Amino acid sequence: MTEHHTLTANGVRLAYQAAGPEDGEPLVLLPALGENAGHWAPARDELARERRVYALDLRGHGRSERTERYSLELMRDDVLAFLDALGLDRVDLAGHSMGGVVAYLIAQEQPDRVVRLVLEDIPAPFPREATRPVRPEGELDFDWAMVLAVRAQLDRPDPAWRAGLGRITAPTLVVAGGPTSHVPQDGIAELVRRIPDARMTTIPVGHLVHAAAPREFTETVSAFLGDRADSELARRWLAEDGITQTGPGLWSDHDSPGAPQTAADIADDWGWQVFRDERLPLADRLRVAFGLMDLLGSDTRLTGQLHLAHLGEDGPLPAAVLWNGFRRRLEAAGESAAVGDCLWLDWFEDRRTTGTAFAEVLGDDIGRLPGRKLPADPGRDPLVRRARRVLEVSGPVPWPVKAAAYETAALVPVLHPALFRALLASHHDLYGDLEPGPALALLERLRIPADTEHLAALRDALRAGRRHGYRDVSGAGGP
Repeated sequence: MTEHHTLTANGVRLAYQAAGPEDGEPLVLLPALGENAGHWAPARDELARERRVYALDLRGHGRSERTERYSLELMRDDVLAFLDALGLDRVDLAGHSMGGVVAYLIAQEQPDRVVRLVLEDIPAPFPREATRPVRPEGELDFDWAMVLAVRAQLDRPDPAWRAGLGRITAPTLVVAGGPTSHVPQDGIAELVRRIPDARMTTIPVGHLVHAAAPREFTETVSAFLGDRADSELARRWLAEDGITQTGPGLWSDHDSPGAPQTAADIADDWGWQVFRDERLPLADRLRVAFGLMDLLGSDTRLTGQLHLAHLGEDGPLPAAVLWNGFRRRLEAAGESAAVGDCLWLDWFEDRRTTGTAFAEVLGDDIGRLPGRKLPADPGRDPLVRRARRVLEVSGPVPWPVKAAAYETAALVPVLHPALFRALLASHHDLYGDLEPGPALALLERLRIPADTEHLAALRDALRAGRRHGYRDVSGAGGP
């Protein structure tokens, strides 16, 4: 059931709708110019199944107050005051069109308050040709003076908005409406390039993505928001000891406020301590460890601790949390070097874990790919992404363990480049493993360019029956 409320924030009466469980993670929705909270209805209820969703009427819109002054910065401050009034410290934040501008201004102004950011069909803030809007006839659900003030800002945006995009620390999903939208799609791509941790997905239904394709929109957004639980848990775990993020790759220790720290510093000081924290159940320690990998990147103090804990006195780690954590990250749109490094260097090189690990992250599922209907861009398919990433780090996996999966991958042309790199690593890596005859038969079936680097040398080595061609530091050895 949708609730309707008003409160005063930043000296302005703001109307809002709320839906979803009161103890759910908060998600705030900001509408476009001339729209109100109700315009989020096609997506709101689905998003509110597990979250507490707040949809606002921004100042000058809907049931919110008409004021003497309007600007996007004032709307930003209104929303921040709204969060304060409700006691919401950190939220997921989504904005459509103008609401997206307000959303990224919030994420610039107070980066620590935005867990994840969703921006729907908005471009990077560059000047554009100004056209004077024509007032619609009849009674309006918004203040026309607000439209004139905001349109002037959108036509000539403050250069500080563009510069501030680099201060956004929240993982960001940008949803583009495709060629039928009036918003230049190259401008949306430019926005993605300027936000440090941003990714873009296109749902080609025009500017009103959440209304025209509510199911696809909510599935895409829910998947993105659902991937943040571990990193948020890790962030809170660090904050308990005074460690907070101050910018992209920069952290602060409250005990040493004048000495900024890098992600590597935090990983080195804190990564090894997670599984020693007996305040947390083992499953939550594992979630924090994954979250630290998400926040801090690839570092042996982070990647190695999962494997050590699994084999240690408190192990084995909870299987569902462990393998779902790997699979979810392997299927994500963004690349994670930490996950690949962890699998390769720890789980796959150790014969005690390689069989189970390979089966869990790929071997048991790759059989679903042959014959699977793939999107126009097969690389967008989550299972294809997972298969590609696992194959590329599977060199150390024993040949009997991975041979069947390699055979299946050979039936999926989009995986041929990854399978070539898998064969190359199986032959070339220090701990690589393959059988020359079957590997050569696979190699000959791959549809890859004849001039692919190392292809000819690998073929010659396999024809000669060489199982291993590790190249030592002097440069001698295989391809």
